[in-house]
Amino acid sequence: MRKVKSGITKRNPIARLIRAVSFILIAPVTKLLTSLFPNWRLGMTSLIGILVLVLVGIFTAELTRPTADYLRVSFFDATAEVGLQVTDVTVEGRRHTLREDLLAVTQIEAGMPILRVDLDAMQTRIKKLPWVHNVTVVRRLPGIIHLQLREREPFALYEDGPQTVLIDKNGDVIIRNHLQTFEHLPLLSGPGAPIRAQALMDMLQNYPVVRNRLVAAEWIGGRRWSLILDHGGAMHLPAKNVQSALDRLMDLERERRILAVENQNIDLRLPDRILLRPMDKTLRVAPPRSKREKRS
Repeated sequence: MRKVKSGITKRNPIARLIRAVSFILIAPVTKLLTSLFPNWRLGMTSLIGILVLVLVGIFTAELTRPTADYLRVSFFDATAEVGLQVTDVTVEGRRHTLREDLLAVTQIEAGMPILRVDLDAMQTRIKKLPWVHNVTVVRRLPGIIHLQLREREPFALYEDGPQTVLIDKNGDVIIRNHLQTFEHLPLLSGPGAPIRAQALMDMLQNYPVVRNRLVAAEWIGGRRWSLILDHGGAMHLPAKNVQSALDRLMDLERERRILAVENQNIDLRLPDRILLRPMDKTLRVAPPRSKREKRS
């Protein structure tokens, strides 16, 4: 490879001119940097930085594309030879993203010139991975590419037609398969449920005895929620004044512990009373935890 480059330099007038100009410009700079930076590595890094600025001007000048490409390749090869090459890719914030998938989209190979890595393009590719909400890509000279991931938080399962999917708090689908790990999350159903579920969960934080028993929630008629509890009971919330209804429920819970009763239907839709009755066998309930993955 070096012999080929040498031959091109001898036969190409433009390359010969560039080499002469580079020597005239770089030699004094190198001498100055040597006096300012006794540490040769620091001096070399500073020199490379200056070269980058010079070459940006060269690359944006009115040159033919073959000449510009030749300059770029030569420059990046030269930086790799002095030690500016990829030796490692480090990652922070990875919990659910598969390591193999992440490394594949970086398109990084050990030994490639680190200054040739297109950080913006890499960031765009990584953000397309299902778990990745955002990523920061940093070049740490001389040889490390560092990735700071912010992954999406699993929020709930959602019955999307015949399939069950995992969604985040915004209602966006994260993954559609391999859901066994997330069977502890509530199961949502009903058109429009994903985008309204965050408000429901935030409200239920003030009613932990309900929130802790919740296993499923159905958004019905675009108006209200029906909740399924872990012991087989159900709770029907009103379309309006939901918090007032839950406050009345808590008063009754303190008196009679009604939320501990299995297979009980609790109807909060009337403003002046709470209706309690055994569960209707025809009422739609959440599937058992062990069967959820079979739906995906």
